[in-house]
Amino acid sequence: MTQLTAQEVLSQLQASQSLRQAELSGIDLSGQSVDEGDFIEACLRRANFTQASCQGTNFSGATLIMADFQGADLQRSQLENAVLTHAHLEDANLGRSHAKGAKLYGAFLTSANGEQMVLDEADMREVSGVRLNLKDASCVGTMFNRAKLTKACFEMANLARSHWEQANLSGADFTAANLERAVLGEVNLSGATLLKASGLNADFKRANLTDSVLKNAQFDWATFVEAVLKGADCHGVSFFNANLTGANVEGANFSASNLREACLANTQLEGACFDDCNVRGALFTDAIGLSEEQKRQLKKNGALNV
Repeated sequence: MTQLTAQEVLSQLQASQSLRQAELSGIDLSGQSVDEGDFIEACLRRANFTQASCQGTNFSGATLIMADFQGADLQRSQLENAVLTHAHLEDANLGRSHAKGAKLYGAFLTSANGEQMVLDEADMREVSGVRLNLKDASCVGTMFNRAKLTKACFEMANLARSHWEQANLSGADFTAANLERAVLGEVNLSGATLLKASGLNADFKRANLTDSVLKNAQFDWATFVEAVLKGADCHGVSFFNANLTGANVEGANFSASNLREACLANTQLEGACFDDCNVRGALFTDAIGLSEEQKRQLKKNGALNV
């Protein structure tokens, strides 16, 4: 079957005809309008949609490997289970689009806007880009392993049960984000903002949170084993029953925080501040770096093995 030309595709779309399962690999629709088009399960490998208008377009189940959507308008588009491996989405507007189960492995996302986007259970492993915006997005169970998303915005995003192992998220903004049961092992969160974030039962094992801002966040039952929180601002954070065994928290500010029943065994605490901190039942076994005055105050306030 002869592949349709770009003009034939546009004519069919204008006539409200479906392009479901069409073979359109390499087609050039740059700068064109394909709004509300039906490309369900179409093959669009290396298709060119740069600067195209794709508002409300249905790409569900489509093969979009290495497709180019740079600067495209994909607002309200349907991308459920679409395959966008190594696709270019720089400066694309994906606001309010639905991409549940989509495969975006290795996609390029610099300055892409995904505000209020649905990415539940999507494969975002090894994606890269600076200043990706996923504010208020839903990324429940999404895989971000080894992603490089520096200075990204995840403000108010739902990231419950998401996976981020070995990702680089330096300077990222997770203000008021939901990180419940998220796995962030060995993640670089240096200089990141987690202000008022909720990370109940989250796993930050060996994560780098140097100079991060965690003020008023909630990390009850979370794991920070061997994590680095040097210079982190943890004022008002709840670490109830959290595990910080072997963590480096030198110079961190824990003032007014809740460390009740937390484990800080083998931690490095030089220069850390525990003013007005609730430490009742907290374990400080073999912790190093505390001043004699700090030890007295911690014991007085119910800390154990100081």
